[in-house]
Amino acid sequence: MGCCLVGCLRLIFFALWRAILAALIALVLARIDAYVEEHHGENLAGRAWRTYRDRGGKRVRRGTPPDAGTAIDTQGRPR
Repeated sequence: MGCCLVGCLRLIFFALWRAILAALIALVLARIDAYVEEHHGENLAGRAWRTYRDRGGKRVRRGTPPDAGTAIDTQGRPR
C-alpha cells in the first residue's frame, strides 16, 4: 500500500515540476521584456530586443483592412 502511494506521489512530483519550471521561466522572460522596453526602448539594445522577440512570428491582423473603403460592396446576389 505504501509503495503505491509513494509511486503516485513521485509521478505527480515529476509531472508538476516541469510545469512549475516552465511558469517560472515565462515569468522571468516577461520581466526581462518589460525591463528592456522600459529602460532601452528606443536605443539600439531595445530595437535589437524587439527584433529578436518578433522574429518568425506571423501576426494575425484583426479589424478592418486599410483599403476597405475601396472594396466592392455587394449584398451577395449575382448580377
